[in-house]
Amino acid sequence: MATFALVIGLAALLGTSSAQSNNERVWSSVAFIYHGETTPARGVYTTRSLTPIGAQQMFAQGSVFRARYLVDGNTTGETVDHATIQGVEPLAIDGSQTSVISTNDGYISTSAMAFMQGLYPPVDLAVANSAGGLRAAALANGTVIDYPLNGYQYPDINTLSTLDPDFIWINGKATCSNYYASILNFTDDPWAQQLHDQTLPFYQRLWHGIFAGAFPLSMASFFYATDLYEYAAYQYAHDNSTHSDMNQVDLAMLALYAGIQQRELNGNLSASGGGEGDMIRAISGRTLAAKVLSYLKLNMASKGSSNKLNLMFGPFDPMIAFFALAGLVDGPSADNFQTIPNPGSAMVFELFSNGGNGSYPAMRDMWVRFFYRNSSLPGARFVEYSLFGNGNSRSTLRFNDFASGMQGISLDGVSSWCNTCGSINLFCSGLTSNSGGYPGSPATSGGSGSNSNSNNDRNKIDPVVAGVIGAAVTCGVAALVLLASILLGFVRLSSSRDRRNSSSLGGGFKGAEKMASDNDVSYAKGGVRHERTGSWELRNGGKVAGVEEGVVSVPGVVGDAAGSGATVVDSKDRVATSRTRSVDEERDDISVMGATPVEPRQSL
Repeated sequence: MATFALVIGLAALLGTSSAQSNNERVWSSVAFIYHGETTPARGVYTTRSLTPIGAQQMFAQGSVFRARYLVDGNTTGETVDHATIQGVEPLAIDGSQTSVISTNDGYISTSAMAFMQGLYPPVDLAVANSAGGLRAAALANGTVIDYPLNGYQYPDINTLSTLDPDFIWINGKATCSNYYASILNFTDDPWAQQLHDQTLPFYQRLWHGIFAGAFPLSMASFFYATDLYEYAAYQYAHDNSTHSDMNQVDLAMLALYAGIQQRELNGNLSASGGGEGDMIRAISGRTLAAKVLSYLKLNMASKGSSNKLNLMFGPFDPMIAFFALAGLVDGPSADNFQTIPNPGSAMVFELFSNGGNGSYPAMRDMWVRFFYRNSSLPGARFVEYSLFGNGNSRSTLRFNDFASGMQGISLDGVSSWCNTCGSINLFCSGLTSNSGGYPGSPATSGGSGSNSNSNNDRNKIDPVVAGVIGAAVTCGVAALVLLASILLGFVRLSSSRDRRNSSSLGGGFKGAEKMASDNDVSYAKGGVRHERTGSWELRNGGKVAGVEEGVVSVPGVVGDAAGSGATVVDSKDRVATSRTRSVDEERDDISVMGATPVEPRQSL
């Protein structure tokens, strides 16, 4: 088996080297990069943060990308097959050529920043033409001003929250209700229960030496395989005692079980959500596939002037889902896709042509290849793999064949995601059920990205317009409610005209007697606390052992920032307001007609 794997690996490397001939011209590259090492999502750490090692991993990966795509010759010290992108700016970041998106999680956006530092390191007096060129650095008196930190480059990284429709392309399972409904009964699956029982002695043996200080014994099982592996890997790298007590075989087994669990949670193509065959478990891979194809089409539409280098940063879930959708977990190189990707790893799609005179080629002359670099270490190669079950003999695909394969596994647009997920996200309410998305969303229904059904398009409401209309209606309703509240709760009038005409108009509930230390409104100490949920543990409504009250644990789902979109609010933390009424107010109650209230026993 080892010999066979070695032969396959050598074949892949030889295929990569032979494919990248001098006649090739790379026009665009699309990459999805897993963030660098972080503190574990669970255990003794309260905040997930990018570690210095994680930042170095991302910087190293960025340097490798620079050596492959930006510079001609081995100027970076990296052993990399060069595939310089045609017309790309090698020194200064050009926002018209590059696209960089990330989730708004701190450890992911900072990973993107570290990567960009390696991709475009500081350089003296380098200003992209799209940013004004050197003229922007020169003053009228001839003085030239450089960027701080010896020419530090400032990348434009678009960080996306779950409220942004573009978020779905890099983490499609976030706020996807049908996805979380699908995994809710994961622990009841006979297959999962059997594996749980078989591996329980292994996990409980490790609990005493590795996990006891961070996890309760009840969590030392296959149902928490990913959380346990992530914690153990971090401790093995950073804690001397753990490094001494744990052997590499145990760590490899933890990685294997975590990979099995994540392939079930994110790569089970037979599981359905809202509709039969919707492959809901792999939803994040379906949205990623749509975005990859969209980026390549944008480069083709601009004749190579835009979207030369497209970078996406996120969690590992979309990678695992795509591996399953593209047939990589079952192909001849399946052994390389059985575990969770290593921190800083990248999967890459290259658009290239063979020969030509240097002008942008026709679509029929375009090819696409896929690389997986499961390491950030120097010397690791960009290894080429075939997609969609084509075998190693067809590691490169004509663009039309690639587009056809991607369309078969991807979603058409934001509205398709909303319908498939049954999501209640705010932007879904502004999209019609038959809309193809919104401007800028991936168009995957044609070879050139155009929509042939123009009559239907004319009858559709533009989703952006629909969103604006929805927002306007919402604001209008809110305004009406506010106006009604003002009218119905109009100021209580005083009980006599004398007091109404009095000059003692002191503010607040005590009137003229109010002191500076008196407050009209008092607030409870705690604000509203939000916690991430989305697990099968929600069914029982009870506490999970070892987990703080009010916080629901999610077995096997690493606590990334996307979470499930659900919120748990502890009643004791709700904001409370109180208002004290004066004696006069109690007596007066409300008068909305301007008449003086009748005093007790007063005749009209």
